[in-house]
Amino acid sequence: MKKEIGVVGVDSGQIVICDPCYIDSEWKKEEFNIRRIHQHIDGTILEYQKDFPHYEAVIPKYGKTMNQINADSEAVELPHNEPAKHPFSYNACCKATCGPDGVGQLNYEHGHPGVGVVSSTGYGDGVYPVIADIDDRSGRIRSITIHFMEDEEDADI
Repeated sequence: MKKEIGVVGVDSGQIVICDPCYIDSEWKKEEFNIRRIHQHIDGTILEYQKDFPHYEAVIPKYGKTMNQINADSEAVELPHNEPAKHPFSYNACCKATCGPDGVGQLNYEHGHPGVGVVSSTGYGDGVYPVIADIDDRSGRIRSITIHFMEDEEDADI
């Protein structure tokens, strides 16, 4: 049987799944820190938050935003992303969800996996329903699902 068990609010465009007993013992306060560096076809290095405050800010030298420059294939993003100092932190979550898959394994402070997982959400911020799949015979929860967006065929209804 499937049953909505509540909702979860999201203000960072991502969600963490973990055992709450690890929040006090493993979670470390570490602010999001990411360097996003692009190289323009003219050789100029453009760094987010240094050379432009956000991707929709016009860069005077080019008269375009970084989003426009990227859309016009005038720059490539250079790999430069230091790992989070603490593997179970806000910074670690952001680094994982900003990656190509939008998901990631969160590790214990000593480095081994299992403290949690993180995922980006379908459309970012919002309030999302949480559905439990409950075993009819035992009443135990088999799984939970968080619906970040409707299925494409449901969206047209």
